[in-house]
Amino acid sequence: MIDYKSLILNDLLNKYEKSAHFRGKAKINRRIFFKPDRKTLPAYFAGDRPQEKEALHQVVRELSEQGILDVEWVPGEKNNLLKRVSLNLDKIDAAYAAISRTPRLVALAELDRLLTDAATGIKTPWIRKFFADCRNEIARGLNWPSLLPEEKTELEGVLRALKGLEAKGEEDLLERVFSIRYLGGSKNFSGKVKSAVIAIAAAYCLQDDELADEDILHELGIIKTTEELLLSGPLVIELRGERMDLSPFPCGVVLDTQMAHTLEIAGCRARRVLLVENKTNFHYLVRRGLPEDLLLIYLGGFPSPKKRLFLEKLRDYYADNAGQRDAVFLHWGDIDWGGLRIYMFLRENVLPSLQPLFMDKETLLAYREMGESLSPSYRNKLLKLRENPKYAAFWELITLMLELDIKLEQEALLADRNFTCRFPC
Repeated sequence: MIDYKSLILNDLLNKYEKSAHFRGKAKINRRIFFKPDRKTLPAYFAGDRPQEKEALHQVVRELSEQGILDVEWVPGEKNNLLKRVSLNLDKIDAAYAAISRTPRLVALAELDRLLTDAATGIKTPWIRKFFADCRNEIARGLNWPSLLPEEKTELEGVLRALKGLEAKGEEDLLERVFSIRYLGGSKNFSGKVKSAVIAIAAAYCLQDDELADEDILHELGIIKTTEELLLSGPLVIELRGERMDLSPFPCGVVLDTQMAHTLEIAGCRARRVLLVENKTNFHYLVRRGLPEDLLLIYLGGFPSPKKRLFLEKLRDYYADNAGQRDAVFLHWGDIDWGGLRIYMFLRENVLPSLQPLFMDKETLLAYREMGESLSPSYRNKLLKLRENPKYAAFWELITLMLELDIKLEQEALLADRNFTCRFPC
């Protein structure tokens, strides 16, 4: 049997909490109705289920006697066919109590208290701003902040996670370790808690709602597994007082990105530094043999903070040795929405002199048969890039992608038996 009391009162109270009556701004006494129909209550209109019909009638009669509802019957069908019921605004507290529902004002006051407590001791600017904005939204419009879940356990999880981000500082933590340390269990940072933290960080920390969830977590210092840098070329690093020349390793070396803080660039004879987006291309180039003056680095999508730190140290090494070890920095990525964004992110945030390689109209035309078609939503993303002034250098390429209706992964070039990677001098 359907719980008609909860169904009707929850529907009416939901409407009430969204109304001007709730905020005290109603200029006219507009009534709040619940009207049964075949979509919301098919059982009520089923002629072979009179017990359901009587159960609903019994509930509305009881609530009417308590003064919570006003009842209207279809003309000529009193006590037989319900037209609609309306909520008595003078009996709001009784309506909440009838279904043991916490009044919205009480819930918002408790949320404000939780936000005040959570903000205590927070110094991270974007977290402080988020808490302040939430409290302002409550005070201004009696609204539940859209980025916070309403379920109590999930809400408390989000607040603990944000305080955990403050507490851990710049430390990188595996996701499960973060969850255990700050949320009390390895699986507590998941589901709606994790989704809410990602959405909050995208809006307040990164101000970019198009980054992948994993990239956002990387920016927060929460990682699924250890990160690695793949390198090949004439690079010398110093770690804990020891110098290591990486050039003798013909297939490259792997460095844990956790070393980025402690290692230093002790020397680099490369005149060209090439960043590649995909691992396949890294291994292809290494196995074919690299020029002696080229340093090859595999990034793997959006570069995390630790990878950026390594690139910054490499950039600074060349800046400190200007005129002696000038280098050309190149990036070879996919000719697609993500590849263009990665290139621009690197250029804006790490390497201002970065140049694209094989990310042009000529490459797209030459390998058009290997391209993948664009979905309507993907085309819209490209159109937004074409409207963005900072992508002006790629506008013609983007226009061609839209005309041909294709994008091109950088691995596609490797399928060409005659492909030769010619690097700029």
